[in-house]
Amino acid sequence: MEEKIAFKNLHSREYQGHKKKVHSVAWNCTGTKLASGSVDQTARVWHIEPHGHGKAKDIELKGHTDSVDQLCWDPKHADLIATASGDKTVRLWDARSGKCSQQAELSGENINITYKPDGTHVAVGNRDDELTILDVRKFKPIHRRKFSYEVNEIAWNMTGDMFFLTTGNGTVEVLAYPLLRPVDTLMAHTAGCYCIAIDPTGRFGLTLS
Repeated sequence: MEEKIAFKNLHSREYQGHKKKVHSVAWNCTGTKLASGSVDQTARVWHIEPHGHGKAKDIELKGHTDSVDQLCWDPKHADLIATASGDKTVRLWDARSGKCSQQAELSGENINITYKPDGTHVAVGNRDDELTILDVRKFKPIHRRKFSYEVNEIAWNMTGDMFFLTTGNGTVEVLAYPLLRPVDTLMAHTAGCYCIAIDPTGRFGLTLS
């Protein structure tokens, strides 16, 4: 049984490396590595020692020519990470070597990225409210859809058969996957809805406005 630790007894640690502000952070599936994406056009992977007090080991992921606005880890592989950038590319990296293993050139400035829970597809959203689905094996687009409303954040449910979009209208649009057929509109907020997170059990979702 996992030991419970009182929140008041927790300590904070600071990791320095980026030259400009950080836009995105994410843990890998084992909780041993933390990745950060920055306006300085790089991502970094930090190896986190649970009780370490020295300087954290980090690997710099270099190659993008614009801000790294969001990143996400492969849910099935603790060392594979995908990054979305304003340079119109999406890159897949090996966090052990820091090398880019795959790259896809898309149509616009990318601001969102998320993995399907089974690790087979990656969804990318850009500033023009266009959604692109990539097949991870070939790293090629298999679906493209442009929306008539502002799309702020994207996510799959845990079974991968539903896809969620948060919008500038304050709603969460629910689409059936893989057809991306509209199923429902959830009235979430009275102003723009910017973030969404799905509970690992698949029972709950959290949105922020």
